[in-house]
Amino acid sequence: MLALDEAGFLDALTELSLSEVEPLLRAAGRHGIAGIGEAMAARLTNAPGRPLLAVLAAIEMAGIGERLLEMSVEHANQRSQFGKPIGRFQAVQQQLALMAEQVVLVRIAAQGACRYGVAPPVSAAAIAKSVASTAAPTIAGIAHAVHGAIGITAEFPLHRLTARLHALRMAHGSEGYWNAKLGAERVAFGSDTLSFLRSL
Repeated sequence: MLALDEAGFLDALTELSLSEVEPLLRAAGRHGIAGIGEAMAARLTNAPGRPLLAVLAAIEMAGIGERLLEMSVEHANQRSQFGKPIGRFQAVQQQLALMAEQVVLVRIAAQGACRYGVAPPVSAAAIAKSVASTAAPTIAGIAHAVHGAIGITAEFPLHRLTARLHALRMAHGSEGYWNAKLGAERVAFGSDTLSFLRSL
């Protein structure tokens, strides 16, 4: 973290928009560098709001998900069973496709919340964090299923990434917390569901 600070990365949110910083935060997630988003938010204010912290967590989760998907596809193409790579078995392909779907969904939800900058409304934060937290068990579960026992060995980085993903699932509010917030926003909006969806 010290090297990132010395290079000026932790001040990125003071100079750039959240949408511009999002690729950096996602890359940090991909490489298992934890806490950069929170450190950046602390440079903006001593008490960053929970919606911003939730969006930052969702961005990091998107990066972790992308890396887990890459690792899983690579492992499936290299690991052979019954004379062929396990990635050629339809059951494994189906699981990887489901994982890819969830990874993309998390990225899209997180990027959608970035358009509001460092003061996202509760509804945007709720969508981003709820989607990311809901997808986390599926992404981590498939990654471990594809890797098998190697995924929990001390030398292999998979378990560290999935542990971080599970920690971020709960950080700054789980999917249950944010679903309740989004539900309250919907109820307060009134009876027109279509107008509420358009307002998001």
